[in-house]
Amino acid sequence: MSQSNQFLPTIESIATGTPHNLLPQIDAAKFVANLPSSEGNQQRIEKIYQGTRIDTRHLALDLLTDEAVEFCRQRGNIEKRMQMFAEHAIPLAEQVAKNALNLAAQRRKGAEPDYAGKIEDEIGIIIFVTSTGFVAPGIDAKLIDRLGLPRNVARVPVNFMGCAAAMNGLRVACDHLRAYPQHKALVICLELSSINTVFEGSLNDIVTHSIFGDGCAAVVLGTCPADNLQGRVVIRDNFSYLIENTEDGIALGVRDNGITCQLSPQLPSYIEAGVAPVINNFLAQHQLQQEDIDLWAVHPGGPRIIEKVQLALGLSNQQVSNSWEILREYGNVLSCAVLFVIERMLKEIAESNPDILLEKPATTATAPLTGIAFSFSPGVGLEGLLFQKY
Repeated sequence: MSQSNQFLPTIESIATGTPHNLLPQIDAAKFVANLPSSEGNQQRIEKIYQGTRIDTRHLALDLLTDEAVEFCRQRGNIEKRMQMFAEHAIPLAEQVAKNALNLAAQRRKGAEPDYAGKIEDEIGIIIFVTSTGFVAPGIDAKLIDRLGLPRNVARVPVNFMGCAAAMNGLRVACDHLRAYPQHKALVICLELSSINTVFEGSLNDIVTHSIFGDGCAAVVLGTCPADNLQGRVVIRDNFSYLIENTEDGIALGVRDNGITCQLSPQLPSYIEAGVAPVINNFLAQHQLQQEDIDLWAVHPGGPRIIEKVQLALGLSNQQVSNSWEILREYGNVLSCAVLFVIERMLKEIAESNPDILLEKPATTATAPLTGIAFSFSPGVGLEGLLFQKY
């Protein structure tokens, strides 16, 4: 994996957060099964929820109330929903981004004890990612003053790319940093699916209500010299591929009562058939094979998504254990989900070897761990990156 650039894009910190409403899956199943519109389908609904392998989710909007159901069934309330999105998104994004910036600052101080600057002053681009709300000026604009970012920071929104949008955001950040290695980049992914919930009784509504959770993830990226990688998380390359004949796999839309997500019954089959050729061709471009990958950050989009990826790539439960755990604890938090997985993965590495903590570069050389992370975008698109933890 040769790299011609003198400076390489690196992940300096990751922080995650969720809204405060904790929703036990068993309570959600009982509530939805007992709605008048669910009459005659109670057992089927509870079986759908049980099959998700989700224990808990965190939601901005408490959906287990009669008031919430009444609101979610109203037509023509998309303006109110987008207002609610902003009200919940701004404080959550601010807190998570501050945590990521503080972690990056700690790491910088650990590596350079005499450093007296501010990480915020070095942010050259902020990329805000979401598929669950539209606001202009965006949440990114609201955060400039709240985070103390430069007024001339470049702002890039990534909208409507679904679960893969974090990968799109990281790709934009990497491209910017290769052009401006003196900068740092801030990527914020925030998804509030609960704001767009509907209770109209369709099977798709029940499935999406059973799977999606709310959350936020923020990543600070920087660069490092190619000859000084120890302790770093280096992004080696990014990839994107729109799988043929899968246009109906994941479809996002806007209607008068919220943003919609339509999942094709064929989506698991599309993933099973399409993942391996894309991943193997990408790895081959870097003279790698699946056996060379130590870390698999697979999008925790649902049990059938993870299972089909495992089947396609021959991965064990242990290899994707972080994806299963994130799904169990948070549900599918869309673009944030794979960043939740990567964060947990890096924490496990740090706990197993304190000398390679993300915030404290190691002083002795160790063999890098090679990882691949990917998620799925509307169509079905496969978006991901190749990284190494030194």
